[in-house]
Amino acid sequence: MTQQNRAPIGPRNALLDQLSRSGAFAAPEQLPCFAERLSRLFGLGDTMTLDAAISYRAKQPGTPQGAVVDRLTDELATIRRALVQRIRGFGSDLEFDGEPELEAALNAWLTLQRKVAANSRQLRDKVRKSMKDQGPKLAHLAELDAVFDQTMAGYTAQCFSHIPKVLEQRFEHRSTTPEQSPTPATTADWFHRYCEEAQSLLLAELDVRLEPVLGLLEACHKEVNNTP
Repeated sequence: MTQQNRAPIGPRNALLDQLSRSGAFAAPEQLPCFAERLSRLFGLGDTMTLDAAISYRAKQPGTPQGAVVDRLTDELATIRRALVQRIRGFGSDLEFDGEPELEAALNAWLTLQRKVAANSRQLRDKVRKSMKDQGPKLAHLAELDAVFDQTMAGYTAQCFSHIPKVLEQRFEHRSTTPEQSPTPATTADWFHRYCEEAQSLLLAELDVRLEPVLGLLEACHKEVNNTP
């Protein structure tokens, strides 16, 4: 495999690696190249919208605002810490009369997944909105990001919807492993490992969802530093 075909290391690959080990997806290096996959998502209407975004020119001059960028960066860190804490607590508040129940565990996980999605989406919108007033370059980037975000929203949701299916399969596998004895101790053991696996997948998803926000903020910091 050549260097240019090798998948880069990052949050997306960390998530894909975990899913591929579960048999849910092909390994990252087996996927088509990024440009080919991206081109499949853009229809004629999307291409026209992208063309308009490329031609976008900010009406207000504006200048990069370091204090605003720093505040948004701190907000990103605060939101991520809070979500990580919530995710790492998954399973600790689940109580069962007997054997752990898939429906209850999965519903609790889905609630966390929806919170991760909502928080990351709201923060991304907030960062884009702030970029509109921070000079033509950042306003232009915000416009482009909005187009990519909207165009890929359905595909993104479809991809993330596979993760609960993987967790359902893992639950069934761990709860029916032949060598396990049906005792409270062994039940607690396999359910603990299942919760750790569920947490790991959602932590990886969190980083994927926050990656665009981090990219926008890095662009903002660069523009602030390059402005006299």
